[in-house]
Amino acid sequence: MPNLNTPWGDRFFFDLFKTGYVSPLYKRPIRNLLTNDILFDCADTEKAPEVNGISVIWDVPEYLDVHLKQLDANITVSKIRQYKGYLMHIAPFKNLDDFLAQQLSARSRKKLRSKKRNLESEHEIRYVFYYGNIEKEEYHRLFDAFYGFLEERFEEKKTVNNNLGKWDYYRDLVYPMILEKRASLFAIYDKDKPITIGMQFHLSRTVFSYVQSYDIAYSEYNMGDISTMKRLEWCFEQGFDTLDLSMGETDYKIKWCNHHYDLYFHVLYNRKSPSAVLKYKILMSKLQFKQYLRDKDILGKRFKMDKFKYWLRNLSS
Repeated sequence: MPNLNTPWGDRFFFDLFKTGYVSPLYKRPIRNLLTNDILFDCADTEKAPEVNGISVIWDVPEYLDVHLKQLDANITVSKIRQYKGYLMHIAPFKNLDDFLAQQLSARSRKKLRSKKRNLESEHEIRYVFYYGNIEKEEYHRLFDAFYGFLEERFEEKKTVNNNLGKWDYYRDLVYPMILEKRASLFAIYDKDKPITIGMQFHLSRTVFSYVQSYDIAYSEYNMGDISTMKRLEWCFEQGFDTLDLSMGETDYKIKWCNHHYDLYFHVLYNRKSPSAVLKYKILMSKLQFKQYLRDKDILGKRFKMDKFKYWLRNLSS
């Protein structure tokens, strides 16, 4: 369990999907409010741990039913809007065609199907979902290709991808999760060559699309859109009802997602502790200022941190 008396705390959303961990500060169960589906539940009789200083829980999405346990009377809780998230809520739709008809324009649907048809007629295309089973050798081959796709794609975009520095961690993490059906890999192959790969995490009927990329040699086919369409089709077939693309506003997410939500920081501090109060005020000012910049389309649009990191990295190399 992390130290609850430091300002770094947990990343609620990512911890929940990637490791099945929920801070002991929160009640069980955790539900998807869109579907009333229980995502996390376990026997929990322990009281909320003491917060002697200040603690921050990151990335709490508003579409999950999340409640803090009874806290000490000296503990104050603030909830600060953080990022906007995007998901596809597909439970109300009969099938993929029904969803596409309501979410995409007729022109977009025609273009998507044309790109897919061209891809399949000009190459020997296979679509494979690895969910419950994958050969270890093929798993490592896909992870090697995946790394290369991300590296090339983000070099093309002139941005930094934070996942690349943790690639060995994900390589070790995901394989047993696939066997347990808590994660999946989706691959599009041209003959035996992977050209698009996506990594997903699963909880009950909710799928969290964590990262995907493709071989930039196939960019003309709009591989991101084809991948999303095939993953949606698979979600309908498997009985999933939510495909979450998570935080960050992009044209791609706006195009595909029919539900937008906010993620929040939960900031807890002991108001009887002068040092905790001071840290809280400094932290709150920082978080509120960053959100102000996001709301004004400065941070994340006119100024992008991943592009700035890319510039700094190349400046020092």
